[in-house]
Amino acid sequence: MQPRPLEPSEPVVLALVDAVTAWQSALEQTLCASGLNYAQWLLLRAIRQDAFVRGSPLTGPMPIDAARSETMLDELRRDGWIEYAGTQAPRIAASAASRLQRTAQALSALHSVSVAAFSSQERAALGTLLERMKTTLSDHTMRQVRAGTEAARQETAAAPSHCPGLPPVAHRPTSCPTLAATRL
Repeated sequence: MQPRPLEPSEPVVLALVDAVTAWQSALEQTLCASGLNYAQWLLLRAIRQDAFVRGSPLTGPMPIDAARSETMLDELRRDGWIEYAGTQAPRIAASAASRLQRTAQALSALHSVSVAAFSSQERAALGTLLERMKTTLSDHTMRQVRAGTEAARQETAAAPSHCPGLPPVAHRPTSCPTLAATRL
């Protein structure tokens, strides 16, 4: 039997949205207690897994460009999380290894607790809802890009073409009061 699609106002959807919001808040609070933000955590995790290459963007759940990663490396070194010299690959500082492990364990526990209370049907509904949200955001982004492209195209089409040898005044529309007054 095929389950019917969930409506946004259904109690299970509202509960899932509340749960995701609460989980995100708990994630931010856990990271903040460790002195990190989400982007820094992702960079530290990539460094720990040897998946980070200096000078290259970090891909993943939250892409980080190369320039931003360099700024974050300086912040993480200043805060004692990593060590590196010059253009060397950064590594987790020995003094920060236990802090990083505790943070990873806290986030792992947070993740385990966040989905443990849901039935398999609720987990499936959450997955479906998140996929629908991603699709909606992607569609919205594409519409915004198309609208910006179309607006730029219309501006280009509406702009008068430049005729060499004619003064700029010759391109003014007849609705301009100075031109209209002289033509009457």
